[in-house]
Amino acid sequence: MPKTKEKAKKIPGIPSGITLEEARAWTQPRVSKKRFDHICGVAQVGDMIAKKAGVNRLLVGLACYLHDCCKEVKDKELIERALAFGLELSAIDRINGHLLHGPVAAMTIKQELKISNKEVLAAISEHTLGNVPMCEVSKVVFLADCLEESRPKDFTDPIWQGLFSTVADDPNKKVNLDKAMLIACDLSLSNLIDVGKPIHPKTVDVRNHFLGIVRTVEKSIN
Repeated sequence: MPKTKEKAKKIPGIPSGITLEEARAWTQPRVSKKRFDHICGVAQVGDMIAKKAGVNRLLVGLACYLHDCCKEVKDKELIERALAFGLELSAIDRINGHLLHGPVAAMTIKQELKISNKEVLAAISEHTLGNVPMCEVSKVVFLADCLEESRPKDFTDPIWQGLFSTVADDPNKKVNLDKAMLIACDLSLSNLIDVGKPIHPKTVDVRNHFLGIVRTVEKSIN
């Protein structure tokens, strides 16, 4: 379990003294027990990946504990909140309001917890669809959400393999975030196609973005 007592120390956009325990406690009453267990699992995986990737563990922990705080809000209300926050919605966003739980959560947290750190808010907002580009904190949170232990093994195993594969342009790196992101995107797209669900255009853009990164690195060493 992440060190929930760790405090923010002069990190831009993070209220002085905020702890992971406070973020955890703020989220808990807003979700079901099953969802909260998932959130805690995401935080645990995120802390492990952040440590190996050399990414700020406090920022990752805050984003992990807060990322699904609006997950159980009804679609109609998510759309209403998104519009109230001034977010621009596409046609597919309006039809699939659940896709907005990340962006709405980010705006809610900024308003209620006074967290304005760009990396934390981006990670919360982007944890479902990703984005182009993504900061390292956002990649870690996205992957942690994919790899939480309740996810099926046929989904998580390939992502774990990609995560711990050699980083072609820097063999000293302990994890390959970009390769894992590509695999996660490929698997998510495949699953959406298999079950006949609509695909958000951003999902395709994110997959192509990481495909380009991985291929560019691989070509550079050949």
